[in-house]
Amino acid sequence: MKKLPYNQNDNSMRRGTLLPAIAFSLLVVAAASALVMNKLWIDAAEVELQSVAEASALAAAGNYLGDDLLKPGFDADAAVEQAKQRAADVAASNMVGGQPVSLTITGDETDVVFGRRVDNGIDPETVFLLTNKNPSVVEVRASRSRVLGNPINLFYPGVTKRAHADATMIVEVTFDNRIDHFVAAPARPIPAFPFAILANDPLGKRTDTWANMIEAGQGADEYAYNEVTHEVVKQSDGIPEMILKSVPLKSDPLEGNVQLLDFNNDLNDQKIIQQIHNGLTQLDMQPWNNRLQAHQEIEMTGLGNITTPIQFALESQIGQQKLCLLYNQVSAMDVPGWTSLTCEGVVAIRILKVIPESGEVATVIIQPTVLTTKSAVLAQFFDETADYPDLPPNLAEMMVEPKTITPNKYVYKIYVSR
Repeated sequence: MKKLPYNQNDNSMRRGTLLPAIAFSLLVVAAASALVMNKLWIDAAEVELQSVAEASALAAAGNYLGDDLLKPGFDADAAVEQAKQRAADVAASNMVGGQPVSLTITGDETDVVFGRRVDNGIDPETVFLLTNKNPSVVEVRASRSRVLGNPINLFYPGVTKRAHADATMIVEVTFDNRIDHFVAAPARPIPAFPFAILANDPLGKRTDTWANMIEAGQGADEYAYNEVTHEVVKQSDGIPEMILKSVPLKSDPLEGNVQLLDFNNDLNDQKIIQQIHNGLTQLDMQPWNNRLQAHQEIEMTGLGNITTPIQFALESQIGQQKLCLLYNQVSAMDVPGWTSLTCEGVVAIRILKVIPESGEVATVIIQPTVLTTKSAVLAQFFDETADYPDLPPNLAEMMVEPKTITPNKYVYKIYVSR
């Protein structure tokens, strides 16, 4: 077979033809890669900005919802400014694209604003009303932009002809105190003490009630809780206090103004102590379908004695914010110290001092506080017809009794709404 002559010049010509094509292909691939990487980088920055905006808004709402709300002469403007500063501090502690986020909190165009959502009178959509008076929404705008001098730096600007990008995320957080009930989750008990406080005396003979000492402001004001040092100090803070008194063993349990409650604990000291430390779990709330009602009456069994071990447990909770039930009606049972009581209403308290006395008697000084909790279920999001899954919707609605939810000035739920 005859062989064709080998021509070295032909290979050189082919290589010369392919090299420009390969170079052009590499340039296209590099440009495409740069565009993809930049897109992913911008997307990652937007996700980070969203997280920063949410964290800042939640921090601002939590800061605003402090005990100052309960003090006479509450300065709403000062509270909002303090909350804005808290939002800015949280944002500055977070990084987006390798740089901290800066929020403008002064001037007319601020990145953090408080207000309310109101009906516009035209369609179901609401409008944001900017106000510091009784706000229920905080809006945070987190940005990285060329105008602010902190844009997102991109890859390969020489290839994409684009060195920077802008990104802005706006988040709204709502805080609401129209609470229907509280629920426990597997890893999140209800932050509540297993005792109830005397709400009022219909006969008007007793003054050691929540209505008189707290709501009417007749309680002493001798202690304050320092949020920085987490210590109780002997000084006035503008919030009235209430003295809770248990009764000695083998005495009339109705003479006290506090009752330990049987939240599935059989009024056993060790179980009560565990609930004081940990709150109310799903197992504790099982007899009540895992719902601690915020307004409806709850029939409970109580105990008017607070033993020394329980006093120590309460002392360990000094400064902690927790929920507590109120009771109106109470009667003694055949078992010494036991009571049958009707609880109605939930408040938030902070233990300031526990004073043990002889005869297993305890004096506990408490004051109201403002508590935010994820365990709260808002009335607007609770569908009571779900309790009747076997009934048609129209019949289920007939089974539900209309309720009037009164805002609870001591307890709020915070959530990201937009």
